[in-house]
Amino acid sequence: MMKARREELAENLKRIRDEIPKHLNLIVVTKTFPASDIEILYQLGERDFAENRVQELVAKRDELQGRVGSDARWHYQGQIQSNKISILNRYADVIHSLDQERHIEKIDSSRHVLLQINLDKVINGDESGEEDTTGQKRDADGRRAGVALADSEDFARKVFARFGENFEGVMGVSPHHLGVTSEEKRQGFIRLREMSEQIRAFAPRARWISAGMSDDYKIAIAEGATHIRLGSSILGLRTPKN
Repeated sequence: MMKARREELAENLKRIRDEIPKHLNLIVVTKTFPASDIEILYQLGERDFAENRVQELVAKRDELQGRVGSDARWHYQGQIQSNKISILNRYADVIHSLDQERHIEKIDSSRHVLLQINLDKVINGDESGEEDTTGQKRDADGRRAGVALADSEDFARKVFARFGENFEGVMGVSPHHLGVTSEEKRQGFIRLREMSEQIRAFAPRARWISAGMSDDYKIAIAEGATHIRLGSSILGLRTPKN
């Protein structure tokens, strides 16, 4: 079984690696998949792994101690909860989803962070900073976290003041609800790149543009993504967890 899984992952990984530019950074999103898959991917040369849930990040990183090297980088791309930041400070090397000011001071300044920008708002033609009653910035339907584009530069200055060179750049997730076209996704990635350029005027080392998943990574790459986050295209269809 393990041999067959290794062959499957190796084949999928080779296909992706052959498709993407050599300079591009690949992050494998391993949510809901077992730690054994990460171990195989590490053996195949991958070093960057992402989780959406804090409990999975903790369980897998603990389980893989001694089975993967210290050069493995653990990324967190899920919603940040205040009561779990202390855990992220210990377990996440890179946090992609910083989008609330109240979390800036709570995250250890030694962590590497990205500012998540709300691309749903961009595509909906609403780049304002309206917030819901929880303070979580989302689109009108509550679909996606992230800072509104209009607020992004000011927010980025606060992040840069806290994290300095550990402020790596921006992250965006294109909308995946019905009716969103490839061209609309492209426009979202374009605006993400443009905001990245604005931020680099005062934070020149914040070069990361973390954008693109298994169904839209080619669009993201064409519009300037430096890091793509792929799950199903490498690991296969995942079994949802409640």
